[in-house]
Amino acid sequence: MSNNNANDRLAKLSWRERIGYGLGDAGFNFYWAIIGSYLVFFYTDVFGIPAAAAATMVLVTKVIDAITDPIMGGIADRTNTRWGKFRPYLIWGALPMMGAGILTMSTPDLDEGGKLLWAYGSYALLMLCYTVLNMPYNSLSAVLTGNIQERNSLNSIRFFFAYLSSILVGAATPELAEYFGDGDRYSAKGWQMTMTIYAVIASCLFVVTFFTTKERVKPSITQEKTNPLQDLKDLFTCRPWLMLFIVALVFMVTMTLRSSSSPYYFRYFVERPDLLGTYLGLQMAGLMVGAMFASTATRYFDKRKLMMLLMCIVASLSIAFTFISKPEHLGVVEVATDEVQLDVKNLLSGEHQESDSYQWFHHEKIFWIIKEQVPLDQTDAAIHLTEAKGQVISVIRTRADGSIQDSSELPNAIIWMFALNILISFALGFKAPITWSMYADVADFNEWKNGRRATGMTFAATTFSQKLGSAGGSFLMLSVLAVMGYQAGKMQDGASLDSIVYMQTLVPGCFAFLTALALVFYNLTDKKLEEIQQELKQREG
Repeated sequence: MSNNNANDRLAKLSWRERIGYGLGDAGFNFYWAIIGSYLVFFYTDVFGIPAAAAATMVLVTKVIDAITDPIMGGIADRTNTRWGKFRPYLIWGALPMMGAGILTMSTPDLDEGGKLLWAYGSYALLMLCYTVLNMPYNSLSAVLTGNIQERNSLNSIRFFFAYLSSILVGAATPELAEYFGDGDRYSAKGWQMTMTIYAVIASCLFVVTFFTTKERVKPSITQEKTNPLQDLKDLFTCRPWLMLFIVALVFMVTMTLRSSSSPYYFRYFVERPDLLGTYLGLQMAGLMVGAMFASTATRYFDKRKLMMLLMCIVASLSIAFTFISKPEHLGVVEVATDEVQLDVKNLLSGEHQESDSYQWFHHEKIFWIIKEQVPLDQTDAAIHLTEAKGQVISVIRTRADGSIQDSSELPNAIIWMFALNILISFALGFKAPITWSMYADVADFNEWKNGRRATGMTFAATTFSQKLGSAGGSFLMLSVLAVMGYQAGKMQDGASLDSIVYMQTLVPGCFAFLTALALVFYNLTDKKLEEIQQELKQREG
């Protein structure tokens, strides 16, 4: 029998409520995906901020932002309205975050100092607005139901929608920026318009979540008013939470390095920036599929042991990624100027005979994975193009024996990059729904142990560690680029290029291994949690 309409601590949720809650995280990822995958690149290659200055800015603003999480957690725990503690913030904060997002992706004509001040102010405002909405949203998952399997299912659905919107953002952002930038994917106008579209969609999804969810889990006993510092003390003396704090910190470094290094990796190492949208889109698809399987897997495996195994798999595959060599032939070229001379020898390998014939093509992108080859008039071994900036050009060679060689076919090295990326992403996809369910478990554990419930503070302190990890990853990425002599828009080589490769492959692998190591010390088993839930239900009665 469904209990979704009752104030039942262990209620089973309707699909309407599960999907409604999940759509909220889809909204957040219209912001988070563009921040995680493109913000660093936007600051250095679009806005024109030096890498070292951007590194300091990202670290300072994210550390300040992380400090606001516990403050917001304490406020939300002490909020009491007829709509609940956490749901109202989805309505109150949607429009301010929309404005902050658009300002962050705007590029006023300022000198270097003015650009930095703008970046500090707009990004700090966006992160503050994000905290006001996201911290209560995260806490909401712990008060919809206390049923362990329902929470696992809820978080799997949540991250399915989160990764679905991330697929759209990761894959479509370069195309939308190029479209709104009149053919130039590095146009400031294109990035601003893209962020505007994302912000409007996100605000609508927050409203849907507000109207489709209900808060059910209340403190099991009447608790005295406590100081937020007491809530923090409870957390920092709670071993399971401390382990999750470390896991979140280290894991976010892994995720941030992988996503923020991708634009550099494809522009300077692979030299195929046209493939970036597809790469990030399939990366998010892998995460989404992994999230879908998480709920089923937790029915058969203890969450801690499953997470340790998955992180070891991620570490092994990431280290293997390091050994993929630079593609010998690119196959296509993205024109960077209005006028260019192209020779077939730059795109096709093998000897060329006079009897060979050639057909040049321009790739028109209908969407991130759908491309149409439009033949060009010129058919010689070399062509001269004008007004070709932003176009992706390939060539097909037909030999005298009738055999065909299409330069746009991907080299084996790039195919391996995509394959390993998908496998790594699939394994990482399990992590988010499992660990967010574990955070809710810790809130119940603390209530059982201390007689006080601080759901908001539990999740806020966790997002604090995540934001520190994200800041650390971005700072590490930008600092290494600055030290290694990175110059935006110029082809990299030597230590600068090697550092980009390692930030995409080897370094995230090492951090994934550290994540698995931290989970050895997490001691809250699924069996223990079931006992805790039953005792809390008895106290409530």
